[in-house]
Amino acid sequence: MVWVRTVKAVPRDQVSDEPDEWNYFDDRELAHSKGSAVCMTCEHFRYHATKSCVTLLTCPIHQRLIQQGEHLTKRCNRWQKKRVLEIGWAPEVA
Repeated sequence: MVWVRTVKAVPRDQVSDEPDEWNYFDDRELAHSKGSAVCMTCEHFRYHATKSCVTLLTCPIHQRLIQQGEHLTKRCNRWQKKRVLEIGWAPEVA
């Protein structure tokens, strides 16, 4: 059985701020990466939990969802090193 995923282009002004309503990345939008520069190590990578407690992997820059597993092997051209590693994390400031 072959699963086919269709992605409908939506104008930016019509994209919701709620990750539950975002589309998944298309296969052509993410490139394979063999190093540590993958979605999970990106400054913009986030998790989101739905009302049903399902964890979604998200990219708020692109306003897209990332398929499970692809966050470990792929990245986009806007990947950025996490600033927390450079400046350190200070929980008392938050």
